[in-house]
Amino acid sequence: MEKGRIIIVDDEEDILQSFQVILEEEGYSVRTTSDAREALDILKKEDFDLVLSDMRMPGMTGEEFLIELRKFNKITSFIVMTAYGTIENAVRCMKEGAFHYITKPVNFNDPTVWKLIEEAVEKAKILKENIKLKTELNTMKSDIKFIITNNSAMSNVIEFIKKVAPFDNTVLIYGESGVGKELVARAIHQLSQRKDRPFIAVNCANLSRELMEAELFGYKKGAFTGATQDRKGILEKANGGTVFLDEIGEIPFDMQAKLLRFLEEKEIRRVGDDKPVKVDVRVITATNRDLKKMIEEGSFRDDLYYRIAGFKIEIPPLRERKDDIPLLVNHFIEKYNQKYQKNIRGIKPEALRLLVAYSWPGNVRQLESVISKAIILADDGEFIDETHLDPEIKLSAEKFPFEYSKAKKSYMEKFMKTYLGVILSITGGNISQAAKLAKIERQSLQKLLKKHNIDPSKYRKQA
Repeated sequence: MEKGRIIIVDDEEDILQSFQVILEEEGYSVRTTSDAREALDILKKEDFDLVLSDMRMPGMTGEEFLIELRKFNKITSFIVMTAYGTIENAVRCMKEGAFHYITKPVNFNDPTVWKLIEEAVEKAKILKENIKLKTELNTMKSDIKFIITNNSAMSNVIEFIKKVAPFDNTVLIYGESGVGKELVARAIHQLSQRKDRPFIAVNCANLSRELMEAELFGYKKGAFTGATQDRKGILEKANGGTVFLDEIGEIPFDMQAKLLRFLEEKEIRRVGDDKPVKVDVRVITATNRDLKKMIEEGSFRDDLYYRIAGFKIEIPPLRERKDDIPLLVNHFIEKYNQKYQKNIRGIKPEALRLLVAYSWPGNVRQLESVISKAIILADDGEFIDETHLDPEIKLSAEKFPFEYSKAKKSYMEKFMKTYLGVILSITGGNISQAAKLAKIERQSLQKLLKKHNIDPSKYRKQA
């Protein structure tokens, strides 16, 4: 398996030949040239992971070569080869963006030389993978402002949102805590004719039973102790817009009747006031509870349920749409880089694999929290690695490794399909790169793709 692509630039032909043989024996694909200007032309047309360049060459020094290269290529790693007498120049090259330097004559029996080459190649690959993810993030973002997805189930949700958004019907959103129910509600509002009017989100679980009616419907001065002036409620404040009632199952039974009356009559009565006020509001609700079971138990009104469930949308948990994790990770890196004024360059493949393997009980909200903390812990200009992740994520990967030999067949088939989709998404459908990322032989990956009926061409970007 090819370890990486290296171009060697040196005016000594014997060095080019010997280095090429040594590096190719170690599994690298190697190209050589004795002319730095020719190398620049090659690098404009072909993709390499590493440049090994001599410092002193006729026509163009290694430092000048590096400066010209960085004008159009900031990804390919650059190692300068220098004699002891010109180490100062090599250090200057590192300030211009060289990965490191190697002193001549190069001793390939020295393990530190191989370590430098391996790290330089790996750094370029990580940069390229993260650029692919960022490109995919931009191209795969749905045309709905708030939702980022590459998942087929979520794509179906998006299409459904587009159909129901322009109409004023009620919508009931189902999903576990943290899946993004409010984002879906905002998307519906954004695509409706009410988009320029208020959108107010309310978590019903956070409203006290005593003040819930006053919060939703408002109150008249003197209605109760502390009511020193008239106050509009949430429904009245959102007039012309949308109110999102999250955790609708937490509303007390007596308040359910008052909410139902509002939905039927489109008017509210402030606490302490007999005069009704007409209010034009679209109501979107959400829950992570089984409302039908609550109806059977007598804790939720069936007439209210049928009123709020004009359309029903179910948001799958993150563990069922792991192909979204690479996109979400890069979205959150961009978000928190900006918020914390940092320059974290992306995420290392091993860290991303740990995130994909994790079960995410807290869903997208938990993933966002993990990335925001990783941005704080990572050094500026570096990549997020496994040391920046929450300990429970690493521990989970150790306790429940994702090798299919250790898992039940039905579960593993589902995981393998998701995992293969993730690595193909990361590599843009390139089977060779996907095999390297998965650390398996190319033929083995092809067999898995065939077994799980996955077409890699669907993951390739069209030119």
